[in-house]
Amino acid sequence: MSNKKKKKIKLNFMLLILAVLSFILYYAYNFYEKLSISVIQTAVIDLGEIKKTINKDVVIIKKSIPIKSKRNGLLTKFYNQGDRVSKNAVVFKVQDTNSSENDVSKLERINFQIDQMQNNSSYSPELQSMQVDSEINYIYLDIQKRINNNDLSYLAKLKSELSAMNEKKKSISGDAGAPKVTLQELYNQKAAIEKKISTDNTYVHSEIAGDLSYYADSYEDLFSFENMKKIKVSDIEKVSGNVKKIDSTTVKNGDILGYIVDNHNYYIATSVDKMDVEAIKRDVPLDISIDDITFNIYFYDFYKDADGKFVGLFKAESEDFDFLKIRKANADIVYNSAKGMLIPNSAIVDVEGKRGVYVVDEVGIASFKAINDILLSDDSNSIVSFSYDDFMDKSKLKLYDEVVLSPKNIKNGQKVK
Repeated sequence: MSNKKKKKIKLNFMLLILAVLSFILYYAYNFYEKLSISVIQTAVIDLGEIKKTINKDVVIIKKSIPIKSKRNGLLTKFYNQGDRVSKNAVVFKVQDTNSSENDVSKLERINFQIDQMQNNSSYSPELQSMQVDSEINYIYLDIQKRINNNDLSYLAKLKSELSAMNEKKKSISGDAGAPKVTLQELYNQKAAIEKKISTDNTYVHSEIAGDLSYYADSYEDLFSFENMKKIKVSDIEKVSGNVKKIDSTTVKNGDILGYIVDNHNYYIATSVDKMDVEAIKRDVPLDISIDDITFNIYFYDFYKDADGKFVGLFKAESEDFDFLKIRKANADIVYNSAKGMLIPNSAIVDVEGKRGVYVVDEVGIASFKAINDILLSDDSNSIVSFSYDDFMDKSKLKLYDEVVLSPKNIKNGQKVK
């Protein structure tokens, strides 16, 4: 075989090898590209919320005015735990014997008679007795219904109301056989009873309006409005949280019968550090959860105590949480939160000094979109502000956009799906 023919065969063999290698490389590249696309993970942006929470031991600060007995004797209560009491209301009666005589009920009955006569209506004990019977029957039905439904939360209050209505019925029954009186005679009787109630130390009045509480813990002065800026972190830590009920029926002069609590203002104190103070939002409601009850608090103030530690104060608002029975509790406080578009942190990258994500269009092409308004982040996600107006702006990230997760080697314009 001539040299020329041998060279031709060798050349053809090399070209064959190159063709085979090119074929292998082509399919290898396509296989790698498809494999890369198949392992690229994406996520769809949806609305969400991030909450930053701290767990703290907190104490309740409240204005509690003690109600004290002015004599020795047997105690009669006119209000139940948690009842709203007006200023100067007769709250208790302390008497020598267990007498059923009740000037408060007499005064209520006289006021009713006066009201009836002033409205040109004759006072009828029989008619009023029928009305009271109707109310008693309604309470009985309510009690029975709640027992059947295993709803025992209001039974004590309903039983107290039933007892009061029965007493009212007894007093009305005493009027049935009484002679008719004039309006002036009723005014005279009213004045005499009011004078007796106001001057007789048998009756105990409330100094302020508020909620009546029969619970005490000996911390009423320490955790009061007047002492609010003097509370130390060590004071909060040492509180046991044990609250005792005041339930004596026989009392002595000077004994505390209960407390009137200012129900318009409650504050919460807890230990904080500088990072907490910097992170806590101002002038917005914050969520706090205690014993599965969530309500709003507002950051009020913070100060350095006598030991150099920081105390944070919050104003509390809730109709569901029982501030009267609790002094100390463990709480979860949401000190910062944000709502908007929830983006996985793994999707966020920095490209040429801009922070953003790669958005995948309907044909599978990835394009970089910058985000400049991250509101809040945690370990897994970030919140970006959301507006329906952004749907018209093609350059902005939108709700339900599909973004690439961990886009380390993604290029702008690359096909990823």
